[in-house]
Amino acid sequence: MRLVSYGPLGRERLGVLIDSGNSIVDLNRADATIPASMLEFLNGDFWTKARQAALSAPTASVVKTNSVRLGAPVPKPGQIICVGVNYKDHADEQGHPYPPAPLLFGKSPTSVCGPNDDVVYPEGVTQLDYEVELGVIMGKRAKGVRAEDALSYVAGYCVFHDVSARCAQFGDKQWFRGKSFDTFGPFGPALVTPDEAGDPHALRLSSKVNGDLRQNSTTANLIHTVDKIIAYITRGITLVPGDVIATGTPSGVGVFFKPPKLLSRGDVVELEVQNLGKMVNKIV
Repeated sequence: MRLVSYGPLGRERLGVLIDSGNSIVDLNRADATIPASMLEFLNGDFWTKARQAALSAPTASVVKTNSVRLGAPVPKPGQIICVGVNYKDHADEQGHPYPPAPLLFGKSPTSVCGPNDDVVYPEGVTQLDYEVELGVIMGKRAKGVRAEDALSYVAGYCVFHDVSARCAQFGDKQWFRGKSFDTFGPFGPALVTPDEAGDPHALRLSSKVNGDLRQNSTTANLIHTVDKIIAYITRGITLVPGDVIATGTPSGVGVFFKPPKLLSRGDVVELEVQNLGKMVNKIV
């Protein structure tokens, strides 16, 4: 199943994609007992009802996907926890040793925007960069989770764009501000449930800038896998439904090209993860 949040910014409603992604069933309009928001949905037990609604939705509850804006699947996540230097090829391109444990940093939830929304190039920023990542959306409260059980806590997967102001990231000597400007966290286009996403450690992911292929790798190159990341985080940090984990980016980011290939206003970034979909963000 592919769950989406659609509609104007701040007023997104929960839906499920049908008809090969061409249409959306508004789940609350199909069945009033299903919540209208993703966070309420994930905090309850509505999966069976949602699957039934997707199969027998009344016509009045269906909209065409191309007629509406898609928001981030979770428009207001409580936490966004990111993993730095987590692809072997990305560590290699910067001469960085493989971290013995996940390098965690936070990204402000207010950075979130939709999968096809514009990314705003902030005033004062001089080095704007792109990063395609596998996003993980939690479906259960998790604390002290064992790695062998960790994937059962995942509601689904998505494409995540970890937009980065390198000048702030490197200048501040820590990453939060450079990763957290408004619109620096597009993700989506859908929450893809594990049964449709497939093995999270065997997905190809790529990014293009103005049609030029920049990143082209696979999650098989992850240094720390999704299960181990969740186990590591939950040793001391509680994860709750709707929290998002961005698992790291592969080689090919702009700052490490020689010379660098950083973003400019007007550039169009396309990001894709196998089985999860595509996002397109224009820099404005």
